[in-house]
Amino acid sequence: MTHKNVFVLSGVVLLIFGLVWFLIPNVGLAVFGHDVQVNDLAAILTRYWGSAFIAIAVILWLTRSAQADSIGVKAITYGGFALAVTGLVAAVIDWLYGNPNAVIWLSIGLYALFAVLYGILLFKKA
Repeated sequence: MTHKNVFVLSGVVLLIFGLVWFLIPNVGLAVFGHDVQVNDLAAILTRYWGSAFIAIAVILWLTRSAQADSIGVKAITYGGFALAVTGLVAAVIDWLYGNPNAVIWLSIGLYALFAVLYGILLFKKA
């Protein structure tokens, strides 16, 4: 798997989730089992999360064609790995100690998938 494939795949996933979290946070949160209104603190904070996901998606899209050995690609790969691993830990904590519905497995699965993909990019022999 090349960095281009990982960047495009993760960029598309982040863009989709980012748009949902930014534009309709109460609907996105409802899918995950949280009953909030548009002006609740959770929805407001989720918009910031969505804007960050959209920004990361743009960064990934713009660097998909960069040289694999460039400092930018390496930095983004480390950042993607950090995001995936910490997101996976957060999702598992939510599963263990929160009150999630079955959709938590989507988060756990996506974070685990991207932790593996970015990990492969980081630790593969050049």
